[in-house]
Amino acid sequence: MAEPPPERQRWSIIVVRSGGFAGMRREWRANSDDDDRIDWTGLVEACPWNARSPRNAGADQFVWRISATGPPRQCTATLGDPALTGPWRELVLTVQSVHKQNRATPG
Repeated sequence: MAEPPPERQRWSIIVVRSGGFAGMRREWRANSDDDDRIDWTGLVEACPWNARSPRNAGADQFVWRISATGPPRQCTATLGDPALTGPWRELVLTVQSVHKQNRATPG
């Protein structure tokens, strides 16, 4: 008898971008239930949550606050725009894409 597939960890991810020339604030949200084709655990765990990153984004640049909650774990990071590279960028772009898809879908 085959083993059932392991239960996927459920994630809730919030990305907030603030600052910039006009000081605008934008927010994107995604949950792992939004698109089960995405390896949310892999995206979250690839990010260096405990690494120190300069928060000063400089004049007129964005600051990114990223939080991921997947019981029993909660991760939060604040990054300056220049630090939004590699796994951080991949996570943010994925959340933005899923958020956009969800808003475009009539509910």
